Order: sequence, then C-alpha cells, then structure tokens
Amino acid sequence: MQKITWIEVDLNAIAHNLKAVKRKVGSETKILAIVKADAYGHGAVKISQTLVDNGVDMLGVAFLAEGIELRKNNINIPILILNPVLSEQIEDVLKYSLGVTVCNLDIAKELSKIAKRYCRNTRIHVEIDTGMGGAGVLPDKVLSFIRELQLIENLEVEGVFTHFNSSEEKDKSFSHEQNKIFKAAVKELKDEKIKIPLIHAANSAAILDLPDSYFNMVRPGLILYGIFPSIYVSKNIDIKPAMSLKTRIINLKRFDSGSTIGYGRTFEILKQTTVAIIPVGYKDGFSRCFSNLGEVLINGKRSSIIGRVCMDRCFIDVSNLPDVEIGSEVVLYGNQNNETISIESAAELIGTIPYEIVCNIGTKVPNRMYK
Repeated sequence: MQKITWIEVDLNAIAHNLKAVKRKVGSETKILAIVKADAYGHGAVKISQTLVDNGVDMLGVAFLAEGIELRKNNINIPILILNPVLSEQIEDVLKYSLGVTVCNLDIAKELSKIAKRYCRNTRIHVEIDTGMGGAGVLPDKVLSFIRELQLIENLEVEGVFTHFNSSEEKDKSFSHEQNKIFKAAVKELKDEKIKIPLIHAANSAAILDLPDSYFNMVRPGLILYGIFPSIYVSKNIDIKPAMSLKTRIINLKRFDSGSTIGYGRTFEILKQTTVAIIPVGYKDGFSRCFSNLGEVLINGKRSSIIGRVCMDRCFIDVSNLPDVEIGSEVVLYGNQNNETISIESAAELIGTIPYEIVCNIGTKVPNRMYK
C-alpha cells in the first residue's frame, strides 16, 4: 500500500555521524551509543544494527523492554540499562545478558541471587548523582557503596557514570562543577585501589563542549542522529540529519477573501488563496504549536501553515506554487531541493527541544522508510 505520511531515516547518515563522534573523542575512547526511546524515534533495531556494523562498543537503553527488543533482534554487543530495574525484572536482565544500573543494595543482592542460578556474573554500572537529582548514589557515599557491592557474589562493577543536567545550556558552569565532583569520586576509588574499567559522563552536548569529561567512554545520543542539542553548543563536528518527515497533498481548494480556515476561525483569507490539505496533525506528533506559525517544503519552496494544526490535517497556503497538485510531496522536516527545515529550527520556533520533536513523531508515525 502506498504510504501517504512517512518518516525517512538515512542509515548512511547514522554511520557517518558515529564516525564523526569517533574522530571527535579519539580512538582510545569507547562509544556507548544511546538508542533509548526507539532510538529517538528513528527505530532502535535498524539503528542499532547500523551502529554495530560500524564498530560501536556498547548500546544504552532506558528500560528493560528496550534491551530485550534488541536481543530478540540479534543485537549481541553489550547493552546497558541506564535506569534502575525492579526486583521482578531481574530474571530477564540475566536471561537476556543485559548490563544494569545499580543504586540500591537490595537490588544488588537480588541480582546476585539470580546470577548464581545462571552461573554467571552480572555487569553493573553505578550512577553517581553529581547534581541531576536522579537515582544515583551521592558522591560521599560512592566509596562505601562500591565496597559493599564488591562483597556481593556474581556482580561485576564494570562502570561508574554521571549525567550532566545542563551541558546544552549557554551557562556551562554547573556542568564543569558536576565534572569536578565526578572526577573527585573517581579519584577516591582509584586511590583506594578499586579498579573500575569504564568511566563515562559525556552526553552529546558534553562531547561537543566539555572534552575534559570524556574519560574512557562517552554516551552520544542526539548527535548520532545528526541533530544538535541546542543553539548553545559548538557546531564543530560534521554530522548529517538522519530523519525526515514527509507526506503528500490530499486536496487543493481556492478560497476568496473573507473566508476563514480551520478550527476556531483563527486564520482569515485576505485575498484569493489556494489552500492545500495535508494528512498530518497532532496525532502524528506534529505539534499544535505550529498553528499559523510553521512552514513546510513543497517543490523546494517554503509554504506557510495557516489555521490550527488539527488532529489529522494541516492547511497550507500554496498560492505561490503554480505547479502544485494533489499527490505532491510535502516535507515537514528535512530537505527538498536546496531548502531545509531542520529539527533544531522547528524546535526553536515553538519553544521546545529537538528531543521532543523526534520522539513525538517517531512514536506516532507508523510508516518508516530506511535508505
């Protein structure tokens, strides 16, 4: 069946971006690629396969189910669950050979008990809370916590990590402070002869702006998909956007002056106008905030969204396009001829973050095409 609305994902761009990150951080630094939230809406299985084929060291997911999906699709490299797990999930952690974040000794003991049954060690990472306010262990408790973990059988403390809460902001001072706290905690472990193989802190923004936070592994997410986290990060890396959102015109209609368009009659026609209808709306993750504000690309030219974005349609002023027709391709995000509507510019326009844009459409547009 012909797709009317679809996402295009360029796997060559993903491979290109991974290589760009490797060049940025150096060959000695391992890459833990973040593929949570269905690889930020790009499709976790296909993206993970591409990353594995291009030499990524480890994959990071948010939840157990995401890790299981990858294992069931023959992704066999190390996978780390970044959020804590519940006791009833531990059996599957072992069954699918997943690494897990541990911040609680009771969970660690449950892991040990089931790991014994499987006759193997479980790889664990300990999150250090340097300011995120999340599930991590506080810095002054890290040494004692890891000492306790070392006494528990069948657990291998493979890594420690922290997460920056504002590395994409203009003011990076708190990120520097977090890094300083994390470094001190890591040094304390080293001084006590506690060897931790993997130390990681840098997310996408920190990879771009905080080279002092690389340690021996980094966690790129958004930049792997060719998107910059904010306007305040360095653009000194060659990345290519991987995702486009496209649809087709399903109706054309000419309106005279005085007509109104869409719910709430928020747009009034002031001169004879040709309006195209496209079958995309907020059910597809295309924000209502683009009402009377956003643009799309048709025949390589920008055309304005008029009226409110509806649940399953938008109205486009195509009066400036003499050769438009029903069935013409429309690009909501991406390139067409020499014009581009980037995820970053769209996010800035409506006052949100690029992460929200890609995750919204990625989970709601069922048709995904890879090239």
